[in-house]
Amino acid sequence: MASKRGNNEGSIFKRKDGRWCAQVSLNGRRITKYGKTQKECRDWVNATLDKIDHGLTFDDAQVSLQQYMESWLSGKILARRPSTVRNYRRYMNLYILPALGRMRLQAILPVHIRQLYLRMQSEGKGARTIQLVHVTLRCAFAQAVKEGLIGHNPLEAVERPKVETKRYGIFTEEQARTFITAAKGHPNETLFFLALTTGMRKGEILGLMWTDVDWEKSILRVDRQLQPVSYEGGALVPTKTKSGRRHIMVGKVAIALLKEHRERQEMQKAVAGNRWKEHGMIFTTSIGTYIDQTKVSRAFKQILQQAGLPDIRFHDLRHTSISILLDNGTPVNTVQSRAGHSKASVTTDIYGHAMARSQEAAARMIEEIVKPLTNELR
Repeated sequence: MASKRGNNEGSIFKRKDGRWCAQVSLNGRRITKYGKTQKECRDWVNATLDKIDHGLTFDDAQVSLQQYMESWLSGKILARRPSTVRNYRRYMNLYILPALGRMRLQAILPVHIRQLYLRMQSEGKGARTIQLVHVTLRCAFAQAVKEGLIGHNPLEAVERPKVETKRYGIFTEEQARTFITAAKGHPNETLFFLALTTGMRKGEILGLMWTDVDWEKSILRVDRQLQPVSYEGGALVPTKTKSGRRHIMVGKVAIALLKEHRERQEMQKAVAGNRWKEHGMIFTTSIGTYIDQTKVSRAFKQILQQAGLPDIRFHDLRHTSISILLDNGTPVNTVQSRAGHSKASVTTDIYGHAMARSQEAAARMIEEIVKPLTNELR
């Protein structure tokens, strides 16, 4: 049995079942920790005593993971993008809290996290889902360390789940032309055309304002994106990275489509009258409000079905755009800039398949150029 300790002191002893037990007295009440080794318990005692010296209270030590994560997310609302907070809450409610929510924050060990991942895997959850749960937990525990509630982040001892590179669908050049033809006359024709020819993300296109168009230089300025927010329909936020803020040059057809789109919007304003909500956006509903991104994807799928095209995602228009540029020998740095990638290596890592085809074309071209010389050498 452990001897009685004074306030803010710790004791360690071995139980009959072979486990080690550590206890710290705090304001006349005990905090208990069980471990497999004496060292594990000793480290916990030292860390806990250090946190007590820095203001840890008994109530802090008893906080459950659910209590902490709810508080953590409340703070994130002020500092993070709406979609990021929404995703954190989704993974928290669906996977984390049902398994670990009632446990004390300080009692959660790496083994508990691994068991959660194994359980999710056995239930058929994908590697990407498990990885996002990992990211959510890692961020939450990192903040708990900063606040002095725990001594170290248990996620540091848990390997990040690996996710296989996902193969995406892209159009061939012929299919891309078929899609543009099928979209002609559709209310979202200009939106679809920009997605395919600029490689912009859906949120970036829907975040465009008329002030972002340089009509003389044929340039679109990308500064923000529209993120879906259920209770407002959408929220404009800055691009996620510095490299995401960029200028994209477009062709004559895109400029002509934008001018036609602006004329149609002016007609919509006249019809809507006082109901029109002016936000200065290029792509809006019939009364000027933000477009529902789900409806855009649904309209895209309908065009694919009607045209007999492969069933790809809207985001795959971006992949198609970038792949076609690389296939046709566009310099990687140029493609990187248009795509908003932070480095050229990001572009080559993602679109290596297109680079390989460009290499084949380059090999044929150089041989054609030097053919007279090679014939002489034979």
